[in-house]
Amino acid sequence: MEKNLILAMVLSAVVLTIYSLFVLNRLLPPPEKAVIKPPVPVEEVKEESLPEERELILNNSQLKIAFTSKGGVIKSWYLKDKKKELLREDIPSLGLTLLLPGGKQLNLDKEIFQPTLEEDKRRVSFVWEDEKEGYRITKSFELSEQGYSGLFTLAVENLPPGSRYQISMPKGIEKSWGDEEQLVLYQGKLLEERKQGTRPEYGKGVSWAGLRQKREFLFILTSLGEPLGQFFGPDRWGFRDDRIKSKWIVYAGPQNYSELMLVNNEIRRLTGKDYHLTKAISLSLWGRLSVGLIKILVFFYSFTHNYGVAIILLTLLIYGVLFPLTFKQFKSMQKMQALQPELAAIQKKFKNDPKRLQVEMMNVYRKHKVNPMSGCLPMLIQLPIIFILYRAILDFNFSENPSFLWIKDLGRYDIPLLLMVGATMFLQQRISQRAQPKGQGQEGFGKMMQFFPLFIIVLLWSLPSAVMLYWFVSTLFSLVQQLLITKKMMPGGVSAKK
Repeated sequence: MEKNLILAMVLSAVVLTIYSLFVLNRLLPPPEKAVIKPPVPVEEVKEESLPEERELILNNSQLKIAFTSKGGVIKSWYLKDKKKELLREDIPSLGLTLLLPGGKQLNLDKEIFQPTLEEDKRRVSFVWEDEKEGYRITKSFELSEQGYSGLFTLAVENLPPGSRYQISMPKGIEKSWGDEEQLVLYQGKLLEERKQGTRPEYGKGVSWAGLRQKREFLFILTSLGEPLGQFFGPDRWGFRDDRIKSKWIVYAGPQNYSELMLVNNEIRRLTGKDYHLTKAISLSLWGRLSVGLIKILVFFYSFTHNYGVAIILLTLLIYGVLFPLTFKQFKSMQKMQALQPELAAIQKKFKNDPKRLQVEMMNVYRKHKVNPMSGCLPMLIQLPIIFILYRAILDFNFSENPSFLWIKDLGRYDIPLLLMVGATMFLQQRISQRAQPKGQGQEGFGKMMQFFPLFIIVLLWSLPSAVMLYWFVSTLFSLVQQLLITKKMMPGGVSAKK
C-alpha cells in the first residue's frame, strides 16, 4: 500500500514536470524578451527668451541723451558744452504708471519695451503690449536739432474705461539733490516754492512744472494740452492724465533766456498760447541787464529778420548811448597829450625830489583844469556794459535764423571774420600809437601793444561768429569815433602855454 502511494507520487511529479516542459510551454505564448532601446536624446526645454534691455543714444550739438528699453525711460541727460550730467540713473525720467480702475496700479518702469531708433539719431520710440489684457503703450521722443529740449509723445490704447496714468520725473538735478526749488505755472501765474510756495498737488490749470537750481540749471516738463493734474512727491514729481495721446516738451539745461525763448516760441507755434517759460529763470542784477539787451536784440530781429543785422544795430545803439562818455575820455586824453611837454620838463627838473615833483605836477593839472583820472572813469563805466553785451551775444541761440552774409551759422566760428577783426584792431592800434606823445616808456609799450590784435585773434578763435561780429563792429565804430574826435579836437587842443 505504501509502495503504491510512493510510486503514485513519483509518477505524478514526473508527469507534471514533463507537462510543464513540453506541453505547457507550447500552449502559453513565449515571454517577451526585454528590448534594450537606445537612449532617446532629451530635447532641451527652451524657455521663451525674454527680450534684452537695450540702450539707445540721441545726440545734438548740446545734448547726449541715453534711453533704455527697460521702461522706455531716460537714464542719462548729459550737457556736452557744460560737461554736466543732470540725472541720477537710479530714478528714471519719463517713468510711466498706469492707474487702473479699482485702485490697481501698474508700474511700467521695469517692463521691457520694443525700441526703434531713427537713422538721424534724434528720434526714438518704444512699444509695450500686454497680450492678456490687450494694453498697448507707445512712447516716443524727438530731440531738437539744437538746444536742450525735446518732444515727448505718449499714446495709451485699450485701457479700461476710467483709467488714468502718471508721468514721473526724479525730484532732483544732478547727483547731489537738495538745492532745487519747485516751480509751477498754474492758471497763468508762476508759483515759486521759496516765494509764493507750492502745493503737493494741483488739479487742472497747470501748463508746466519743474525744478530750478539757484541760477544754474532747470528741469521743466510742459504739457501741450490740459492734463488732469500735477504732483510733487518725496522723490518724484510729474503729471496725471487720461488723454489717449498726449504731447509734452521736456527742457533740461541752463537758465538761458534765449534758449527758453526759442522753446516758448515753438510751444506757441504748436498751441497758439504763451507759456511764459522765460519766467522760470532766476536772475541776478547782471543777468537782468543781460536779458534787457537780449530783448533789444530780439526787437531788432523782429523787423530785420536777420540776427547779423540785429547784432550790428544793437552794437551801434550801445556805443551811440556811450558816445558822451567816449567823447569825454578822448577829450581828457587830448588835454593830457597837450600837457606832456610841460610835465616832461617838470619831471626832468625835479627828478631827484619825488615830493616836490608830485606837488608841481598837481599844480599843472590844477592850472589847466585837468583831472588825470578823468580819462579812466568813462572807460570804467563803459566796460561793464560792453561785457554784458558780450556775454548776452555769447550765450545766445541763433538756430532760428543763423546765417548772415557768407556766414552760415552765427553760433560757430568764422575764420574770414576773425581775420577782419584782427586787421581792424591792428589799424586802431596803429592810429592810437600815432596820437600818443613820444616819451619815456612809450616806445616799449607801443611795441608790446602791436601783439594785442594777435592776442585777440587767439582769444576769439573758437568763439561763435556772432561774438566776432560784435567785436568787429564795435572796433570799427570805436575807430571811426576816434578819428572824428581827434580831427575835431586837434585844432582846438589845450596848449601847454595857456
